[in-house]
Amino acid sequence: MQKLLLATLPLLALTLITGCKGCGGEQATGPTKEIATESIDRVGDTWHIAFTSNIDAPVDKVFDAFSHPERAHDLVPDNVLKSEVIKEDGNTKLVEVIGKLDILPPGFKVQNLRTEYTVHPENKTITSKSVDFKLADINSEYKFVPSSDGKGTILQFSQTSKDKAPMLVESLQKGALRETYITQVRAVNRALGLDTPPPAKTQG
Repeated sequence: MQKLLLATLPLLALTLITGCKGCGGEQATGPTKEIATESIDRVGDTWHIAFTSNIDAPVDKVFDAFSHPERAHDLVPDNVLKSEVIKEDGNTKLVEVIGKLDILPPGFKVQNLRTEYTVHPENKTITSKSVDFKLADINSEYKFVPSSDGKGTILQFSQTSKDKAPMLVESLQKGALRETYITQVRAVNRALGLDTPPPAKTQG
């Protein structure tokens, strides 16, 4: 079965940004084809992020793809340098990811993050939380809803990220959050055969 990654990438951006769960602020049309709507808002030391995406595959397949964050390196090796399961217990797995985000300045581009993911098949949701991450406490939720015709999936992503250390300027944080999410959606589409990876770079 086709599988994928779940927030393994959010890991990257989470690293110095943060997310949402009941975001304040106005929800607007997304800036790219991967994002249908977005809301990025900061209240005090906590960021609230909400994105929705339309994916051209049935809910079961999209849910399954997101249930395998350890496949991130295989799908987006330019962005995820390493992804592996450290521990697994029932529907919960601890995943370690080393990710790279080019939008960030030197010293921040490469981040190491451990995230605990829990899959909830009964209501087609996935929740995750950072584990001992020095920059922020991050909690995310992925909810998968059938499109009106039942052939596609609407992904509803929300996240809250509470800063634990000084962060970058807000505009850069927002850009990194957005880029991280877009990378996840592209990886999902690739895992589902909806997106063709770019040709391998040749040396010379």
